[in-house]
Amino acid sequence: MRYAFLIFWIWGALGWAVSLCQYQAPTTNLLRGDAAFYYRYYDDPLTPGPDMASGRLTLNGDWLVDAPSQGISLTFGGEFALYQVALAGATAQVSGAFRQYPFPEIPYFAFGGVEGFLDTRLPRPGLEVRAGVGYGRFTDVTPLVRALRLEEKLLQRGVLLAALREGTLLRLAQEIGREKLYASRAELAAALARLLEAEVKVTLDPKSLFLVEEVLAEEGMERYCGWVVQFGLGYALLRPQPGAELTFNLALQGAMAPDPRSQVLFKTEISGPYQVFEEYTWNLNASYNYRLNELATFSAQYGLRQVKPRGQLPAGTQNVTFQLVFRLGGATVTLQVGFSKVAEAPNWTQDLLISAGWRLW
Repeated sequence: MRYAFLIFWIWGALGWAVSLCQYQAPTTNLLRGDAAFYYRYYDDPLTPGPDMASGRLTLNGDWLVDAPSQGISLTFGGEFALYQVALAGATAQVSGAFRQYPFPEIPYFAFGGVEGFLDTRLPRPGLEVRAGVGYGRFTDVTPLVRALRLEEKLLQRGVLLAALREGTLLRLAQEIGREKLYASRAELAAALARLLEAEVKVTLDPKSLFLVEEVLAEEGMERYCGWVVQFGLGYALLRPQPGAELTFNLALQGAMAPDPRSQVLFKTEISGPYQVFEEYTWNLNASYNYRLNELATFSAQYGLRQVKPRGQLPAGTQNVTFQLVFRLGGATVTLQVGFSKVAEAPNWTQDLLISAGWRLW
């Protein structure tokens, strides 16, 4: 039931993503990564040995390149448990694919890639090579997000008396997308000021020009849209458990920006022999990031891996993480709540992390 709710929620978000995702960048090259770490050591002299010595490291990352004739995607996720400064357990998953579009104007492609998985509870890692065909593209909508952010700032300062027309926003985004053609950010800001003067008959003063440069330099604005569905064959070079070496695989990956402040990422794939209901591997990953304001960001991630060996019941793991990050001047405060569960466990394990850091100089 919870999986159906997740799918319907994501489907509903599509309706909000139309206006932002209509921007089409000629090329897309986005790199995103995050990490979380904590470790606690406590030793009471009245008891033998350390009373607590454990920690956890979590890594997640995506690299996405999409051009008219080719595309690359790379995804990594891992969780490493520590006990007394030693590795107590680990799960990691990495996937990569290269896409070739024979007809740049049509998003049909052929692909080749690799899928790897590691779980220290299993006797060995898994590694599979894949190839097949698919349909879809991704596009970087960050220039339009910056254009909308610029509109918001100029309305707040009273430089603009009304919201910009859609055509004006798209022309601003197209110019922002050509940033590499300008020698400096100040030159791009001046070009945007001339565009606004021609479109809406307003002249930007020096303070407003500086505001434009701030928006162009603002971090955490990267957003992208699109979807890809692909079908292919896989050959297992390594298998964690005995099973078929030749598999069929079906994958769906999507990226949505419901509004300039948020990003939804979704990826699911299933692989197995032609008797897929008797033996399969199913992976599902979804994340949501929302920028509450210039000082706070909220994010949520969900991961599922389910493996069904032939003649056995399905087994797997689930992970849910919620994170709230506050940046106040030179200080950063992080509140993180995590839940994880293996198939044979009756309940979810829970982790709560509160951390703070300060920039002294």
